[in-house]
Amino acid sequence: ILHFYKALQHVSILDPTCGSGAFLFAAMNILEPLYETCISRMQEFHEKNPLLFKPELEEISNKYRSNIQYFIFKSIILRNLYGVDIMVEATEIAKLRLFLKMVAVVEVDMRADNLGLDPLPDIDFNIRCGNTLVGYATEAELQKDLTFGDFYAKQEFEDKVNTQMEIVATAFNRFKEVQFRQSEDMAAFKEAKGELTKRLATLNDLLNKHMYTTIANSYNYEAWLKSHQPFHWLAEFYEIIHDNGGFDVIIGNPPYVEYKKKNKETGKSIFDEYEVRNLKTLSCGNLYAFVLERSIKISLLNKYFGMIVPTSSICTERMEPLQKKILGYGLYISTFGFRPAKLFDGDNSANIHLSIILLNSKDNNIYTTNHIKWNASFRDYLFSTKLAYSPDVRQLLCKYNKFIRSKSKIENSVLDKIYSINKIENYLERSNNNVYYRTTGGLHYRVFTIFPTYSKKEAILSFSTKKNAKLVFCLYCSNMWNMFYYSVSNCLDVSKYEIYDFPFDLNSISNELKQNLINISDSLNKDIQSNSFISIRNYKNVGPVECYQVNMKLSKPIIDEIDKVLAKHYGFTDEELDFIINYDIKYRMGDELNEGE
Repeated sequence: ILHFYKALQHVSILDPTCGSGAFLFAAMNILEPLYETCISRMQEFHEKNPLLFKPELEEISNKYRSNIQYFIFKSIILRNLYGVDIMVEATEIAKLRLFLKMVAVVEVDMRADNLGLDPLPDIDFNIRCGNTLVGYATEAELQKDLTFGDFYAKQEFEDKVNTQMEIVATAFNRFKEVQFRQSEDMAAFKEAKGELTKRLATLNDLLNKHMYTTIANSYNYEAWLKSHQPFHWLAEFYEIIHDNGGFDVIIGNPPYVEYKKKNKETGKSIFDEYEVRNLKTLSCGNLYAFVLERSIKISLLNKYFGMIVPTSSICTERMEPLQKKILGYGLYISTFGFRPAKLFDGDNSANIHLSIILLNSKDNNIYTTNHIKWNASFRDYLFSTKLAYSPDVRQLLCKYNKFIRSKSKIENSVLDKIYSINKIENYLERSNNNVYYRTTGGLHYRVFTIFPTYSKKEAILSFSTKKNAKLVFCLYCSNMWNMFYYSVSNCLDVSKYEIYDFPFDLNSISNELKQNLINISDSLNKDIQSNSFISIRNYKNVGPVECYQVNMKLSKPIIDEIDKVLAKHYGFTDEELDFIINYDIKYRMGDELNEGE
């Protein structure tokens, strides 16, 4: 009990872009019953032997007029929770939410001084305002920038910084300790806070001026300081970064903002406001990738890490630097669609497929879910019933060079069997033997035809022979390709990877199966055309355009015949074929299947 309680008090939990503190608030709710159970057990042991847990229980009984619940929340807020955000308003709201949680458990005594309340904790040094992405995160980063002057000047500056950081760390510890003493000791509290504020300001000024000298820009120092709001993790949380090796747990939902995309209202991008340097994910071009890399850098070696990010983070070429960054760890990745319901509820939440990436260094396996969809009424049961992780998919990742998302052994087996060194790209050849597909649209069915639909989102694949075009047309219409698409894509667009890089060897399929597929392609083409009609689509930059409206769902019985032929080619078992044909069928076939629910 003692070791667990001590360890519990030293767990550092960070949200690096905390906003109004939702994740920190949730963390507090998880820690609270653990604290309560420990204290309850210590009290039971103490009743039998008054020498046991004496210092731990004295901290509560002799120094707090409020109840134990208040002490627990105060202990969690001061000892466990840390947050940073670039908006000062957000950090103030985060502090207020935590304070209200504490006040809510207090029984007010109208006759007592201060209504019987202990002073609220001062968490100005736990919840900080600053730029997570700008500033020195580690000693290694600072060392890299220590390139000016001669050896002695460099050594002098380094010694000065190290001394100041030690002083700040000592002042911070004293400040926290004072808050756990008698509440009447306000003079000591004010003195400790004043000392910490002064020391931290001195250290930050030293680091800010040094960083400014290493950056070639047109800003003067004051303008740079205002726009970049540097936050030096090494200085602000020296004890955690230097002594502990980093934060124990990092959680959050970083901003999904393009680094160089201009804001329509202001005409400026984030890049125009402040410059981010020394990150391997800079080419990813989105702030959430930068935050993930920064978070990994300031986390403990035996780290636990959880972030909610767009699904594109694990399946698009642009995000490869980020993917390489997280591949060195054990991963649990769950993926969620935005229709019929969204992971984040509310009309203002973006229509983005999201993934929850959980990272730890305890093992090297990768576990994933499929692309999860659900109805809004099912939200309360989403994690308890839908969250099924597949066996380790690292071997499949090595084959495909992409994160494979599945939820079962049978799905892994299918993906393993369809893998081939050859790709559709190898058979492309400029001609009039075309397959047409739409790069966007089609929620549960992607549109593929061998006749032009005249959509502005239409792309073309050309092959040397009409037979090859028909074979590939069948392949892309198949339930098997649909399963592959939801296993590797961002589930929003149809990119070159899902098309050109799809593994398939046209030469290896038998003549008999080829002819069967060609016959099916003729039937499918007729059926698609009979179920299509011309409509007018309004495009933002083009205006009204006449194009075919295609309903692939109506051709599902014929599409199933394609998979039966492909099953013979790939050697799928009956169970695997059944899985492929019925993959995502609840949503692919619409509400008529849900009438009994």
